Amino acid sequence: MNPTTQTAEQRFRSIAWCAALLNRPGTTIFTPSCRLVDASGLPASQDQILRTTLNNSDAVPHCLGFYQDPASSSTPGSPTSPEQPRLLINSSSTLFDLQPGVNGYHGSTHGGFMAVLIDDSMGGLIYHNFVLQMQKQQEPGWNPPPGTLDLSKIQYFTAGMDIRLEKPLRTPAVVSVTSTLNRVEGRKMYLDVVVEDGNGTRFASCEGLWMSLPNQKI
Repeated sequence: MNPTTQTAEQRFRSIAWCAALLNRPGTTIFTPSCRLVDASGLPASQDQILRTTLNNSDAVPHCLGFYQDPASSSTPGSPTSPEQPRLLINSSSTLFDLQPGVNGYHGSTHGGFMAVLIDDSMGGLIYHNFVLQMQKQQEPGWNPPPGTLDLSKIQYFTAGMDIRLEKPLRTPAVVSVTSTLNRVEGRKMYLDVVVEDGNGTRFASCEGLWMSLPNQKI
């Protein structure tokens, strides 16, 4: 675990409701893709807004991702039919530590920035499914569950977000942004996203649409 992730984990474990989420049995903690760097120190993606521009004490000093182990029976969003297209991880969450630097009108989080959080959470779910798939493929005898999408051959990109801003989000605040697979129809992947705090107050929700392309066309 890199120092940035360690610092973020310490921060969120100091908050009771965040610690309760992170301490649930079967929980895997990960560095959000927007804050990842590889062994050479280079960023894992070209993301700049959350890795660099807003990575400071006035905006978003900390973020941390987590999901339930796919083997856990409590994992939400599992398909009801084995033939239904699915992901290894059907739902993941990202904790964001928001400071007044992300504010828009009247001291609440800018609506456009809310879209950034939602988009980052969706992308993180897809990216970490790819990472887990690559890890599992190194295990002798591993076979993916029926219907699992092979993310090694395709890439997804954001095609649409139907966002509903439900309540002003005052800062400073810590929120959880949870993305869950709804369904896959051909090249289209639909995700449901919720932004909420430790009291279950919902600030925004979204139906996201992602489209796939074969790797050779990107």
